Amino acid sequence: MLDSGSTDKKIMLTLILLLISVLGISLVNPAISKKSDNNGRKFSSNGTVKEVTGIEIYWDSKGTNRATSIEWGSLEPGTEKTVTIFVRNLEKNQIILNYFTSNWIPSEITDHLTLNWDYDGQTIEFREMVQVIFTLVVSENLESSGAFDFDITIVGS
Repeated sequence: MLDSGSTDKKIMLTLILLLISVLGISLVNPAISKKSDNNGRKFSSNGTVKEVTGIEIYWDSKGTNRATSIEWGSLEPGTEKTVTIFVRNLEKNQIILNYFTSNWIPSEITDHLTLNWDYDGQTIEFREMVQVIFTLVVSENLESSGAFDFDITIVGS
């Protein structure tokens, strides 16, 4: 059973996420640059990693190199790319992580890309850092070439 403080915190986090999403949409450049290789089937991307109050995201397990974006590099249909990050809990309470994606450019790329992570829902204690591996999978039937972009927002609740 949740106490009212916990419920208030969840409502506040939801409002913060909504605000971040709205701001992110307003700042996204709708221009899409086209890049292709010899067979016209490579894709490249940079993506923003957003953290909500209460967590910090790093590239290293010592917490010295903050992660703010992921460069997925060139990807071909039928391939996948993994990226390792580290998430630290700054909340006084235990948290459980969640993530969502937004601001996909072009929007139809969501039919061909799948983002997964290996985080299994374990609770994270105050100041504890956990390793999380994201995997971006590219569908084999993706035919056009170009660049894509999307945001990943990680939430601790």
